[in-house]
Amino acid sequence: MILVKEKNNFATPAADSDAWKETREEGSVRTYSAFTPARTTNKLFGPVVALEHEWIDIKSVKYYVWVKSGDQCIDITTDPTVHGTLFPDINMGDVTDTLNHGMDHVKATMSHTLDTIESNVNHQHLLTPSTLTFDWELDKSFMSVAVYQTAHFRYCDWYHRQFSGTKRHRMDNPTIDTSTRPSIRRALSSGHVQVDNPENAEPLISHISISNTSDETTSSSELATSGTESSSEPSDDSDV
Repeated sequence: MILVKEKNNFATPAADSDAWKETREEGSVRTYSAFTPARTTNKLFGPVVALEHEWIDIKSVKYYVWVKSGDQCIDITTDPTVHGTLFPDINMGDVTDTLNHGMDHVKATMSHTLDTIESNVNHQHLLTPSTLTFDWELDKSFMSVAVYQTAHFRYCDWYHRQFSGTKRHRMDNPTIDTSTRPSIRRALSSGHVQVDNPENAEPLISHISISNTSDETTSSSELATSGTESSSEPSDDSDV
């Protein structure tokens, strides 16, 4: 499980704020590249500020791993087997070791099953200790891209709720055709956020827990992020 904590409670721009007025005057939703500020080494995880408004600022990114024991189900309400930190500092050694340990369990189960099916075949080679390696620096960079994509998603969601399909919006922008107005629902259903070049769009992944600094309010959200294959590179233009 990945737990992403924000420094502050997120709030959308207030009505009649400078960000609200500027967005209203623009009359259309900004693309990812038009909205997002430069992603530099000192702001990999925020604050992401656009339209003079802070959309996200990450405090920490931590990984929690549970290893199944015997036939018992994993209970994530119990203490994890290990945990590691990806941000602000990378400390993922225990996570790497435990993932290899978990893979050894998987291979042992496979060997036992195959021995039952093919008793005349030796499957001992499956029991070779796992030596998986992970490029956590690359993972950190991909996660950084996800943070900026999340900021854009929040902007799109706010724009849709404030301006799309409202009488005021249509009256102030009579040239906008209703069939071409931007909709965050299209972004959600297609599984990606809007970017200038669709070929560079990064896919979404599964649910990641995001919370603010208060232990009392923890919510589940979707963090738009890309895969972590070592042969890939982060898609947005950055210094990282």
